[in-house]
Amino acid sequence: MKHVLLLAASLLIFCFALSAQPLQALPEKVDDYLLSAHRAYRFNGVALIAQGGRVILHKAYGLSNVNTQMRNDTSTRFPILSITKSFTAALVLKLQEQGKLSVEDTLSQYVPDFPNANRITLRHLLTHTSGLFNYTELIGEEDSAIVGHPISRQFFFEVIKDKPLSFTPGKQFSYNNTGYYLLGLVVEKVTGTPYEQAMRELIFKPLRMNHSGFDFLNLPAESKAFGYDTLTGASYSAYPHPDSTVLFAAGGIYSTTRDLFSWGRAVATHRLLSESTWKRAFKEGYGWQTGTYERKAYIRHSGGYPGFMAEFVYYPGEDLTLILLNNFGTYTDGLFPLIMDLSSLVFGKPYDLWRERKEVKLDQKALESYVGTYRLNKKYAIDIVVRQGRLYALGQASSQMPVLALHATSPEDFFVWTFNTYLTFKKDTSGKVIAFLLREHGKDSTWKKVK
Repeated sequence: MKHVLLLAASLLIFCFALSAQPLQALPEKVDDYLLSAHRAYRFNGVALIAQGGRVILHKAYGLSNVNTQMRNDTSTRFPILSITKSFTAALVLKLQEQGKLSVEDTLSQYVPDFPNANRITLRHLLTHTSGLFNYTELIGEEDSAIVGHPISRQFFFEVIKDKPLSFTPGKQFSYNNTGYYLLGLVVEKVTGTPYEQAMRELIFKPLRMNHSGFDFLNLPAESKAFGYDTLTGASYSAYPHPDSTVLFAAGGIYSTTRDLFSWGRAVATHRLLSESTWKRAFKEGYGWQTGTYERKAYIRHSGGYPGFMAEFVYYPGEDLTLILLNNFGTYTDGLFPLIMDLSSLVFGKPYDLWRERKEVKLDQKALESYVGTYRLNKKYAIDIVVRQGRLYALGQASSQMPVLALHATSPEDFFVWTFNTYLTFKKDTSGKVIAFLLREHGKDSTWKKVK
């Protein structure tokens, strides 16, 4: 009994720590953090952070329209892009629960004329294991005159009909928009209604997601954000957004942070689908990605297309929801670095505010003085190289670290644009570079130069 009481007391203290902070210090701290990210040109949009059903912070930052100087507000609509996949997967699973399809069905039962449809199951489409060509790889800014208008299903088929499978279905994973486009067609075949109507009736209406939809381009200008691939204090560049018929069931939904919070509560409380179906969706990766941060498990999905970035993250153990919608950036400007810092903040872990950063130009000789291999310990090493007048940090073969460009703010100090990460090179009394100090997630580490 003593041990049971101690466990209960520990759980009570833990829950109180997470629930008491939002009522006092957390909203101000979260706001300070997001303001710092906004000033550093890393966030421009709307954020909603909540624990359970209680909102910790719901606030907008920056401009929704640079030309008119209209500001974002908490009702501004944004494309959520690939977060759409979580909704499409839930719709397919809802139809499975109604007995109208099975994820084990082959695509040929619904789209019989599609190449290799007899080899591909709905499960393959849901889990990005179909081997299909990813049709969005063919879309660039130069195609805006075409994709900025509605496209037909036939146009989609013409684009990809001659593309071979990149691997045997079910044998590999490769993130794929084509699979989710096809799931939209499956929904239409099964329900006899447009995918968009099925989504409204089975998902949006039950959750009262009244500010979510599909035809983003034709929304009133005052109700939506405009997208910019570049947005700083010095310059901005608008980027044309594709029509929802192009992104369709893979990325065509627009929404608001409040509507996405309604979705988040459905995910948390297992509404719309049975608890077992939700758990299977998370486990199998049906429209979701899973992972851990600070040893806490999360489910998430992100969205990104030049001009807009989106993140939805839910920590089941902590009943914590983080939603960020942003109207600038490209594929390298994802919001997950902000999610990590915000998670650390809520969990009481170290984090840093963003700094306002101004890059300076260094000559080739100064850059080359930093070239070499730097080691944290026996397991982790980073190579610093010079490429086309810039330093880059490369993780070694066993590392999954991406290649990171380093931007100088002084002869010794550098930052990584996408991440809240800083490097300061250290020299001995003779001027020889001996190490760099890495500042990341509120912590310092020293990487010694070994060659």
